[in-house]
Amino acid sequence: MPEVVRRKADFSELRLFWAVAEAGSFGAAARALGMSTSTLTRAVDNLETRLEAKLLVRGAQGVSLTPAGVVAYNRVQTMERAAASLELEIAGHDKAAAGVVKIGAPDGLAGFWVAPHIPEFLRAHPDIDLVFDCGLWSDRPLDGEIDVALTFTKPTQEDVVAQPLAWFHYRLFAARAHLDLYGAPADAQEALGHPFIHHVAQVHQRNEKTAAFQLMARQRLVTNSSAVSFNALSAGAGVHPLPTSVLAIDPTLVMIEGIGNSPVAMWLVQRREVMRSVRVKQVVAWLEEVFDQAAQPWYREEYVPPDDFQDELQRYLARRHGVQPEDQIRPLRERA
Repeated sequence: MPEVVRRKADFSELRLFWAVAEAGSFGAAARALGMSTSTLTRAVDNLETRLEAKLLVRGAQGVSLTPAGVVAYNRVQTMERAAASLELEIAGHDKAAAGVVKIGAPDGLAGFWVAPHIPEFLRAHPDIDLVFDCGLWSDRPLDGEIDVALTFTKPTQEDVVAQPLAWFHYRLFAARAHLDLYGAPADAQEALGHPFIHHVAQVHQRNEKTAAFQLMARQRLVTNSSAVSFNALSAGAGVHPLPTSVLAIDPTLVMIEGIGNSPVAMWLVQRREVMRSVRVKQVVAWLEEVFDQAAQPWYREEYVPPDDFQDELQRYLARRHGVQPEDQIRPLRERA
């Protein structure tokens, strides 16, 4: 950040000078501003000293402008009008459900778990635009500070507020086509013989057991792209650890039992300075709905086996709507 240079003309002193010129005397200006005449006089004296120019002629009937004072008065008049225009332009800006909200999130989380819900948000909030920064293309940075972030690391900065929004339960998955070719592994030992797809960012999603498994497995594909790892998995390239919530996206994937870890918290993080903004509140409420644990059991902290997803959904809908869900869990792409 560039240093703020102290100029000869202090803005606050300029405005006090302008107030004296407008009022016609130091006494009248002091009464209007609610300050002492001596303080006001001292401020204008300091301004004239810095500018090395006399701005006001003091007299028994009040003050009058010198030629330099006329120039200064006109300039400050322009500044005052610009300030008034600025206030009118931005007044209530953060109270309006309009503007841009920048969201930071890992590319897989944003692309597969959030993106299917974006159309519903844009339709519901036509005056709010979204910017998603997924940390890609560092040579093409997106403009603006991140307002809201989704992250698997709990932040420690004092200027942010964080809340756990969902939990992800990582298990090993494979496509049916892969299992038809290689056979379904009965346990972790057999799974070691299968081609392993490794995403290098999956460092928070493993414990000692899963870390040891990843070290022993033959990593036939290593990538830093969630799109590559997910689509390779779906096409039958090998086995890959993913959260059980992936079955809400692609229910054709098969979970391999016996290989898992503790739940991984996903945090919603907001900058304190933007929390009161209505547009940010709207985005946060939307993200809370996207990861609603009551409606989506795969996001709960306690582990819910995929075989129980349907029963949990039935119970939720019965409580809320008194209806039953469809026989199949619809993928998020269809529900968005």
